[in-house]
Amino acid sequence: MGFLSSCSIFDKKDEKLAKIEKPVTKVDITIDTSNSFNSLFIDSFTVRFILAKNGLDDTLTNRIKSFYNSRNYQYAWFSKEGLPEHTVSFWNLLKNYLNYSKDSSVYHEWLNRKMETLIRVASIRPKDDSTYQNIEILLTRYLYTYADHAFEHDETFDIKSLEWYIPKKKVTLEAMLDSALAKTGQYADEYAPHNPQYLELRDQLLKYKRIKDEGGWPTVNSKVEVMRKGYKDGAVKVLKKRLKIEGFIQEEDSLLTDTYDSQLADAVNELKKMYGYKPDGTAGRTFLKDVNVPVDERIQQILINMERMRWLPGNTRDSGRSIMVNIPEYRLHVYENGKPAWQMDVVVGKEGNNTTIFTGRLSNIVFSPYWNVPTSIVKNEMNGKPSASYLARHHMEIIKGRVRQKPGPWNSLGLVKFLFPNSYNIYFHDSPAKSLFNKDKRSYSHGCIRLKEPAKLAVYLLDDSVRYNQRKVDSLMRTYKEKYVRVKKPVPVLITYFTAWVDENKVLDFREDIYGHDAIIAKKMFLNSVGTSYSRQKALKDSIQRVKDIARQKELHRKDSIARLRKKDSLAAAKKAASRPIDSVPSPKNPSN
Repeated sequence: MGFLSSCSIFDKKDEKLAKIEKPVTKVDITIDTSNSFNSLFIDSFTVRFILAKNGLDDTLTNRIKSFYNSRNYQYAWFSKEGLPEHTVSFWNLLKNYLNYSKDSSVYHEWLNRKMETLIRVASIRPKDDSTYQNIEILLTRYLYTYADHAFEHDETFDIKSLEWYIPKKKVTLEAMLDSALAKTGQYADEYAPHNPQYLELRDQLLKYKRIKDEGGWPTVNSKVEVMRKGYKDGAVKVLKKRLKIEGFIQEEDSLLTDTYDSQLADAVNELKKMYGYKPDGTAGRTFLKDVNVPVDERIQQILINMERMRWLPGNTRDSGRSIMVNIPEYRLHVYENGKPAWQMDVVVGKEGNNTTIFTGRLSNIVFSPYWNVPTSIVKNEMNGKPSASYLARHHMEIIKGRVRQKPGPWNSLGLVKFLFPNSYNIYFHDSPAKSLFNKDKRSYSHGCIRLKEPAKLAVYLLDDSVRYNQRKVDSLMRTYKEKYVRVKKPVPVLITYFTAWVDENKVLDFREDIYGHDAIIAKKMFLNSVGTSYSRQKALKDSIQRVKDIARQKELHRKDSIARLRKKDSLAAAKKAASRPIDSVPSPKNPSN
């Protein structure tokens, strides 16, 4: 995955380039509550008041005015629904820059404290009050300060491009596609981020625009669980036509048969790699769900991920090494000087325990680790207080009121973990559940990231063939005694969420929207957004839940009706008994008779 560029935005030349300031952007009065990207607006007087209070110079003041004029004073960093994805992405980008540049001009203590608190909160409901107003303007200020410093020697960077980094106005999917292909508005070359992935994704749009204009592709409905070589059915021919439209089969339509042959198996394997499946030559129903995703959704997916590419940090020259995990891909990538070195499969957090998107620096490796069980797991999965027998059975103990699991092969963290300090308590670790790595879809953890080959990563990071060779690492992983080892040159770690990208072989890849981030952005970006894999699955789950709720209500109503009838019958019997003459009631038998 060629996300990271070999060029560094932190490389410095001798002289800072002089930048010509452009006029202040006029207020875009075409934006209103019916078409705005954000439904939360800030008063223009409030913006001017905060700018004046902070005593910013004229250049920075005019840039910030331009920024909000171009948005007609929508909030950029907060929405009524909470903290948008791009806000977290920018905050991580800023922290990443601060880590490597040591440039204190992009640090603000109050803002740092507030943002770290907001990011840790599961859900927030921002208000148009002084706290959020000040955070909003400060984030915009540091967006410009960061860009001024990070790109100060880059003559191709246009400061005006920052006005396009956060979408402002909903348009139709078709209008945005046309704009991207025409390279106008936010897709103009001068506003493109310095990331080759952005341009490579934009280039892919032409192919899918052509497919859309020609009517898209057919839906493949299989009668069997898995289609494989030798199978014969009309659905096979439909699958061949579907793959031909996307360029995986070159044969003429008249020559396409309804037999699943070697040619189709090869084409299926190419598409499987594109979707992240193991290339076994078969077409099962789960795979066909991806095959049947409409072309409009693929176009939407590309456009959404192009927006994400704007916030991808540049590479650094710190150690030449960096690590990136792309959550929807279930894969960890190691880079050396911006070029792919090697990769491994990972397991990420399941829905409800979403692995967070952020940047950090891997600085410590812990061999034979203890697992300090989170209080939420103790409460929800151990009934609050595990018994002595439970603790013994799972090799656990209670230390200072906290439950922890002892080192060993039974440990939920496996035999080693990798730490990169962050606000979310996320880290890499080994796993005793090796079978999970055999699955195509791997979202099972509580939020941390499980590694398929942890020993390989440990040897690579320690980079010491004498003290920490493969044999020594294997030994440390099996001592049953926790040991911390510091990484001499901390390595940048980037956790990302891309569901569409172009790999190092120039092949477009798609993945599922496993956490629903695409679904949220789609509704904000497009007037006519289409579903995503997440929203379809959620709709199905909601539908099933509604059926269950209706059935439950019917059952409760039935029981209530029966109870009322029984009560009614009891009352009727009581009334009947009360209405009888006293002499009609039989006398009790004489015990002596």
